[in-house]
Amino acid sequence: MTTPSQPEGATVVVEDTSISPAEQKALLDRIGRAWWVVLLLGIISLIVGVVVLVRPFTAVNVAAIIFGIWLLVSGVIQLAQAFDKQLETISRVLNAITGVIGIVLGLICLDSAEDRIALLTLFIGIWWIMRGIVQIAVGASDQGGGVVIFLGILGIIAGGVVLIWPIASLTVLTLVVGIWLVVLGIFEIIASFRVRSLKKQAENVAV
Repeated sequence: MTTPSQPEGATVVVEDTSISPAEQKALLDRIGRAWWVVLLLGIISLIVGVVVLVRPFTAVNVAAIIFGIWLLVSGVIQLAQAFDKQLETISRVLNAITGVIGIVLGLICLDSAEDRIALLTLFIGIWWIMRGIVQIAVGASDQGGGVVIFLGILGIIAGGVVLIWPIASLTVLTLVVGIWLVVLGIFEIIASFRVRSLKKQAENVAV
């Protein structure tokens, strides 16, 4: 029986992707031992989701505080970079301006609950609009497509809605996040017991 001839000078590479029973057992055992991590993440997601749904204002307020801390820290970092002599003058000036703005906005966020929530809503709206513009630009290029342009338009509309009706939009966003976290937590808890079963499967693998 003849076999097809290979072109002269060609090299045939055969990859063996199979693993031995011992390696399979070690892999299953390693994954199975991490079941409690998945369970813990599921419980945390579920608890946070319930808290968001029961106490939405508290959840939004905490998120706004974190946002204020982020503004403050990033502002301090940018202000420090303004004194880096290795940077160009224009970069140092921009870092100084954005750093001072970040620090001021961060202090405002941490000082007043209403101001921090308003700034968070403003940030979300502007971020959605900017992301939508970028998506439209990508969609109009050779790398994009109609779907990307459509998503960009939806992003701009969503950002505009958030800026026009901030309270209603933030309430809806909070509700969606709460439901998503609850569903995610339930699936993670279920998945943790499936991961745990891998450890038992590892014990049944013949080496």
